[in-house]
Amino acid sequence: MDWGLVTQEWALLPGAIVDILTSPVVVLALLIGGVIGIAVGLMPGLTAVMAMSLLLGFMLNLPVEAGLGLLIGVYTGAIYSGSITAVLLNIPGTPAAAVTTLDGFPLAKQGKAREAVGTTTWASFFGEWIGEIVGFILLPFVAALALMLGDWELFLVALIGILLAGGLAGRSPLKGWIAAFIGITISMVGTDPIYGTPRFGFTPELMRGVDFVPVLIGVFGVAEILFVLRSKQPYRLAGKPGRAITRWDILRKPASVVNIARSGLIGVLMGIVPGSGESAAPWIAYDLARRRSRRPQDFGKGSHEGLIAAETSNNATSGGALIPSLTLGIPGSGPTAILIAALFMYGVRPGPSLIVEEPGFIATTIALFLISAVVMRVLAYLASTYFIRLLSIPRTIILPIAVTLGFVGAWGVGFTVFDIQVVLVCGLIGYVLRSRGFPLAPLVLGILIGPVADQSLRRAILTYEGDFGAMFTRPIALVLAGFLLAWLAWTLWKLWRGDRGGAEDDTALEDAADDDPADADEPAPGGEPAPSSARTGRTPGSDDDPPETDQR
Repeated sequence: MDWGLVTQEWALLPGAIVDILTSPVVVLALLIGGVIGIAVGLMPGLTAVMAMSLLLGFMLNLPVEAGLGLLIGVYTGAIYSGSITAVLLNIPGTPAAAVTTLDGFPLAKQGKAREAVGTTTWASFFGEWIGEIVGFILLPFVAALALMLGDWELFLVALIGILLAGGLAGRSPLKGWIAAFIGITISMVGTDPIYGTPRFGFTPELMRGVDFVPVLIGVFGVAEILFVLRSKQPYRLAGKPGRAITRWDILRKPASVVNIARSGLIGVLMGIVPGSGESAAPWIAYDLARRRSRRPQDFGKGSHEGLIAAETSNNATSGGALIPSLTLGIPGSGPTAILIAALFMYGVRPGPSLIVEEPGFIATTIALFLISAVVMRVLAYLASTYFIRLLSIPRTIILPIAVTLGFVGAWGVGFTVFDIQVVLVCGLIGYVLRSRGFPLAPLVLGILIGPVADQSLRRAILTYEGDFGAMFTRPIALVLAGFLLAWLAWTLWKLWRGDRGGAEDDTALEDAADDDPADADEPAPGGEPAPSSARTGRTPGSDDDPPETDQR
């Protein structure tokens, strides 16, 4: 790596930002791309990859900077707005937003949807800037690290993401793991990518495999509708319409600043892992945030800390995925693969020679991402009022509309009736699993990461000719395997300890009830049971939530 060329790229970044801001065509392209991206992310079933692919033909009539700005605007806008439906409808607009449903939707049900949208918006903005700046600074190191990851390391990273998702998404890690491996099983349907052997290919449609978009719509959208329909009084989200509320009292806390920085770094480092990094990063950041939190019991029930970690890392992955895409020609995610295709259409060849043949091009691309994040923040502020108005629409109306749009998106994946059938079947599967207490987000992650884990493991076995001992001679593989085993052992020990403690508590309660039945919860004056706040010493409304004010 020529350090003179690297420092030259760093020095060209400020000038690239000025050039973009003084170009009306590029700024307009970023605005149009941002609007399209936000609209795409709000529609379940439509993804950033799909929208960017459709725009490839239009961008050829634009200059290079404007064409890339259009695609980058769609990319950043779709990632952000996919979290809005996750918060308000419990339907992630993009696969990476599945983690956002864990705390975003509970906040909306508590009447704090405006706060949740505000936290999501700012966490997305901070994550995008951290991802691009840190990725740009670490450009040579990230490129070198990406070259050190082989098939065996990719498999271990995918396995870590699956185990983390299963262990964090629900109260029972075992149920989360079962849901994740159900997703992996679904991803195995189709044709073996190495030898072309059919797997569960009972029909021509199954031979094609199952795409993740119809599954995402089914397990979240259709399952949510079935839950609403079975209720005699469908729930309605509380809260007043208006613009998003920014909880600066939370975002300014030192713990939140550390959470944002830590989650951003995780997003950058995981973003360099092709295929699985973008999906696994929010789960790893969420896990670390919960471990470091003073109130880990609030995670999954409406925690701003969990929401910040998920959204920051989700958006920071773009910075990590971009560097190997430009310096090595290896796409770190689906959207960066479209960007690489666009570069080839413009005659720009990504790879190790890019920094020599096109000096300043990497700095220009990073500048486009940074400015796009600012544009997205402005558009989000202007559109937040319309987002929050979803609260005033009864669930029995808005959910069928959202799922109908999802069916349109599922149809657009392959233009076959089979994808519609997948939505319905996965909706029933999601309904049954959710009724039995199984988390749904790990199932979707299993479908996303399953093919990467499958191909990576089998290629590694072929490369090492079945010698599993040789696989653990690589230093990075040892570190990843050690972390995986340590985390799994800790989770199982904690689960065993919790079950044992719960059994002892139950025995103690039974003995106490036998000795003195009067010690049970006595009715409060008036014949009603005493509220839990009276027994715990807390008063209702004692949470440190400030009055609802628009703190922009």
